[in-house]
Amino acid sequence: MSDSASTGPAQPDPSSPEHLQQMLSTLLASPHIHFNQPHAIGGIRLGHGPIDLFSTRFTNYFTHEATGSVAGTEVDKEGLKQALLALQKKWDPENAQFVAQEGALKPTTRFMWTQKNSGDQCEVTAAADMKEEGGSYRINHLTLDGDESLFS
Repeated sequence: MSDSASTGPAQPDPSSPEHLQQMLSTLLASPHIHFNQPHAIGGIRLGHGPIDLFSTRFTNYFTHEATGSVAGTEVDKEGLKQALLALQKKWDPENAQFVAQEGALKPTTRFMWTQKNSGDQCEVTAAADMKEEGGSYRINHLTLDGDESLFS
């Protein structure tokens, strides 16, 4: 029996467009739950509440000082998160297609889909500068090019 049989599927190289595709498709498909912390009732705290997978994955996929460029506008990490959340509202993973942009200097991918509710065709190009942080490669700078309305 070979060692590869027990290690599961191979993960894409962190510097490959496929790795970026995997990160973005997983992030955009992750539920975002926004909730206010409940007040203590009679001094009893009611636990943590639901898990926000989008925010958890965003934190795991991006460096602490991550920045980005969204439709030509420079943004900080929070601005990047808000742009991705806006994109998620228009995202439809059921009909999304990713096309790796081979030969680029950094991991780059283009993705197309038909927008939820409107049926409009959408296209975004994403390029990432990766950096090792906390023992794994994370996005340090993400460039998202596409129609500005997709990110607002």
